[in-house]
Amino acid sequence: MRQATTIDEKTSGPIGSQIAAKPPRFGKGRAFSCRIDPETVLVLGSGHLRGHAVSVRADGAATLRDSSIAASWALSASTPSATRGFAALLTQPKPDVPISMIDVDDGRTRERFLVAPRPISIEEAATLIAQTAALETRAIISRLADQFMAQPTNRSRVSAGLSLIRALQPSDGFIELVGETHDGVIVIMGWSRAFVPGRFQAYLVAGATTVADCFVANFARPDLPEGELGFIAVLETDGRVRADTLKGMIYNAGGSWHLTPAHPRVQVSAPLDTPDHIRSVLLEARATPEAMLRLRSAANGFTGKDTVSSLPFPVRMDLDRVFETDGGDMLISGWLLDPENHVTAVKLRRSGTEARLDEMWTRLDRADVSQSFADQPAFRSSINSDDQAHGFVAHAKLSGGKLDAAPFLELTLREGRRAFLPLVPKRMPARTAALQQLSLFDAANWALPAIVDDQIVPLLCNAAVAAPRMEAVVDVGVFDENTGIPIIVGSTVGMPEVGPLLALLALDPQTHCAPIVIVVGKSAFQRDLVRLRQLARFYGLSVRLVCASGALDRFDLLSVGAEEVSSETIITMSGSLIPAAKGWYGALTAVGLDHIGSVISPMLAYDDRSVKWAGCWLSEGGDQLLLDRYAGYPLMAIAALQLTRVDVASLECCIMPRAVLRDAMRDCGVYLGSTQKAREIGLRINKAGIPAWLLPSIQLLGCDEPLSGEQNGKLAALAERIDAEILKSRWRNGHEPHQSLDRISA
Repeated sequence: MRQATTIDEKTSGPIGSQIAAKPPRFGKGRAFSCRIDPETVLVLGSGHLRGHAVSVRADGAATLRDSSIAASWALSASTPSATRGFAALLTQPKPDVPISMIDVDDGRTRERFLVAPRPISIEEAATLIAQTAALETRAIISRLADQFMAQPTNRSRVSAGLSLIRALQPSDGFIELVGETHDGVIVIMGWSRAFVPGRFQAYLVAGATTVADCFVANFARPDLPEGELGFIAVLETDGRVRADTLKGMIYNAGGSWHLTPAHPRVQVSAPLDTPDHIRSVLLEARATPEAMLRLRSAANGFTGKDTVSSLPFPVRMDLDRVFETDGGDMLISGWLLDPENHVTAVKLRRSGTEARLDEMWTRLDRADVSQSFADQPAFRSSINSDDQAHGFVAHAKLSGGKLDAAPFLELTLREGRRAFLPLVPKRMPARTAALQQLSLFDAANWALPAIVDDQIVPLLCNAAVAAPRMEAVVDVGVFDENTGIPIIVGSTVGMPEVGPLLALLALDPQTHCAPIVIVVGKSAFQRDLVRLRQLARFYGLSVRLVCASGALDRFDLLSVGAEEVSSETIITMSGSLIPAAKGWYGALTAVGLDHIGSVISPMLAYDDRSVKWAGCWLSEGGDQLLLDRYAGYPLMAIAALQLTRVDVASLECCIMPRAVLRDAMRDCGVYLGSTQKAREIGLRINKAGIPAWLLPSIQLLGCDEPLSGEQNGKLAALAERIDAEILKSRWRNGHEPHQSLDRISA
């Protein structure tokens, strides 16, 4: 199919308008020139021409090629000195050197003409032809236009031809309705004498002029005079023309050029209404099979309604959940019952863009669908009891297109029909969408691993997440950063975690005077603000309470809190940890001052005196990126460890440069939990070449991350597996950590 091309407009007047108010006139021995392109000049004049085999030479220069007459005509008002007018195309490759004289030779006599020094425009040339050619004007204009249009790649020549036609050709009918389908094709309706049913190419006038394939059908209209027919046409413009910008069409039919402008009160149809306009005349339309096929395809377009349920075939479809994330990704679940395999393709579409859904979805058993249709006559004999995989889950993204247009599903049937199902997506973050989708499935579902690997993990890997932000800050008493390195405490729970921790910090003389920043989510801040204030005042602590919006986990909270202090060094601390003994703050800050620019973490332990975390090292092979080498060991087994260099520190509690945390948190991945996210942050710090250390002499007690309300027990292990796959996927795609270190003590 021909690709649409665009020709810049040289005229700004309306279609069919007369451009030149005072056109030039022929005179004895006088001619006019009009520059067409950098190498071609149109010359007009009148004289005693006796035939069509006439040659023209400019300025008598032997280097310039002869040119034959492009068109000649009998003058409507002949004189003894001139009986015929002529138009010739001359090759003149020097635009800055005007032609001053031409010689016209008809084989018997030679006439010399002086060329007017001022070139005329193509519109003035058209008017000059119209004044002298009378009834031959249409034929002369068409003949010249044919010569210009013979070189479709020469935009200047094509533009000149279009200008001739627009200037003088009378309007042939009107375009009364213009619409655009969901496929992006333009549909026009109106009346004309010249439209020939079938396929041809036309020039669409819409700001710039676009060449497009047109598929036209005619139909009788009782409101039109005899000899005039209504028409409907599908214009394939490759999206270069919008329906509301179309001003008219220029086309060649019956051996001459025609102009059909848009009516001053043309109706512009919305995409959802356009198929109904086509169907209203389709039964009366007459055209070639190819044109009728295009019209039927456009008529079978999306109108915003469910057409699957009305199909005369055993095909039905419905949706369970449709999510659209903040980044434009979509997660769709539902079922398609097609026991006879009528459906050849399922597409997710939005005006201007599409994605092939059936090539990327994951199928799963839906016995309830089979049972619901088992008693219906159309399905009774075709449903296979051994094939229950009617359900599906699919992740897809529609790139580009009209973002404000509603998405829909399009089913293509082997019978050549299409059916549609409108979508009403629910907007939410990718993490929430994934959790809600997973909550629909039983953990023992055989399709769940494929759903996770092919749909959920790609959704979360590509998800964009807005950075958390501070919403409110409340200082209790005098918050003084000069009393020590600030402790940033992030808690996803609020008062149940922070209350006991504040009591322990108040009992330790070192932390009693330290500046403490407590960061919680918005709901916890609104709920616990008064009680946290009372506790901080009662204990006499220097506390800054921060409300964070958009935080997904404790590390988002820590990053928000770090921005609310001016100190270049901070201590991060999860709200779920408690110090095993007093004096930890002074020991940690002392080592931190000896290793400025490093990340130093104390040992984390469970309350049964076993190791929760004692350093992470890069894996030298296998499926894991990081190894927690001492996790689960009794504390006594590693009592001899001193300050030890590790590959990845723990951000649950560490002393570190504030800038390192800010850089490591930028564009961090979207995870269902926080464990793997902590590993990614640690890997980023490793990649940046920041030294990481384990300080075993300091121990903090804690437990594993509690499950949120979104992650119930059956999904806990699944969420951890999903997060592990997300981390591996993100680090396979161009993220390589720094080289692993020897496991030695300092």
